[in-house]
Amino acid sequence: MFRKFSELFTVVALVPVSLLQAGKQVEKVFLRQESKRWLSGSLLVVLALGAVACQKGERHRFLSFGTAPVGGTFPVVGGAIAEVLNLHRGSHNWKVQIKGSKGSQENIRRLASGQFELGMSNSAISFFASQGGSNWKSEGRYDVRAVCTLAPLVAMFVTKRDSGIRAITDLKGRRVVIGPAGAGFEMFVMPILEAHGVAAGSFSAIYAPQGVAVEMLGDGAADAAFLGGALPAQSIIQASGSFEVYVIPFDPGVRGRLVRDYAFFKPIPHALVKSRYPKILHYELEDRIAQMSRAEALVFMGDEGLRVPGAETMELDALRNALAGARFGWLNVGSMQVVTHKNTDKQLIRNLLEVLWEQREELARRHPALGFLQLRSVPLPGGQKRLIQGAVLYTGIPFHPGAVEFYEGHPEIGFRPNPGNRIPAEPGE
Repeated sequence: MFRKFSELFTVVALVPVSLLQAGKQVEKVFLRQESKRWLSGSLLVVLALGAVACQKGERHRFLSFGTAPVGGTFPVVGGAIAEVLNLHRGSHNWKVQIKGSKGSQENIRRLASGQFELGMSNSAISFFASQGGSNWKSEGRYDVRAVCTLAPLVAMFVTKRDSGIRAITDLKGRRVVIGPAGAGFEMFVMPILEAHGVAAGSFSAIYAPQGVAVEMLGDGAADAAFLGGALPAQSIIQASGSFEVYVIPFDPGVRGRLVRDYAFFKPIPHALVKSRYPKILHYELEDRIAQMSRAEALVFMGDEGLRVPGAETMELDALRNALAGARFGWLNVGSMQVVTHKNTDKQLIRNLLEVLWEQREELARRHPALGFLQLRSVPLPGGQKRLIQGAVLYTGIPFHPGAVEFYEGHPEIGFRPNPGNRIPAEPGE
């Protein structure tokens, strides 16, 4: 009898499906050998034990985690997250497996089909997926939910210094790599181009992963490429080591309009980005600004239409730095985030976040982008400060209920969803 029970538990353990399906499998194996009465009693024991395991949120064992093609940030960051979750899973019965994909767009589709439990995404692509807009119009809305935000994704148009391209408007008639096919990069690339007056049909669009894009720039197969990711992006480092790079700046007025018109675009200071790419982010105009008198700086500010609050009373050096920052600011083109489907088990998401939160220092050591899971304080009016956590910023989509429960259970994170970082879950909310 003990051997029969042992065989029974072995069969159930090998079937990672619903308990009902497990019961059917066991019945098929043992029905010819034992009476239905014995089988029914045995199954009651197994199902009761299984129900206890499910209550603890342990029904998932293998968790598929979609990332992106090699050469970008997603595979590296997603791999680091999976390693930490597996290394520190404790009593949790999971094994997180990284799955290669074309990127955000495919990850969201495969979450909906049940092939993935987790996926990396750009918040711009998630935003449009949840609305059924942009490239998702023919497919309709997807029930994608945020688990956490990791880091801003800073991207820019890169070309060879001798290409003659100095402004985004110069991309007309050129061959431009806008991202991997199927990843959905065009959802944030095209608004940038169109806002600068570069229509979809006015240039030759090339679809390729970032690593391939750098090779195409190097051998002349492409004139420019939209490269980036979490700072510093490996593709831009690779490009700067292969040829003399020129980073095409955004028009400051257009950049401001993009930030106002799209929830997922956020301003990124020039000084921050330059600190990550010191060898390539330097412009002759910066040198001229650094030599301007106060009167010249104020005239320049007016001519360029730059906004620098308090410019008239600033110290001269501070004014010069502010002008350079206003002229050469960059964009977060959609934050890097971990997403899931709305029907994913709530307890599972809570457990995953608990491990990530407890191991946030190790995550930060594994990749700089994961440092955004650290607590920070920000100043508020009146001299007050409050803690702010990168994980809950700029999601663009609703949080998964399990994530909401986790954040609300950790008041030190300062979870306060609002229209600036989460859209309403239901129309009219």
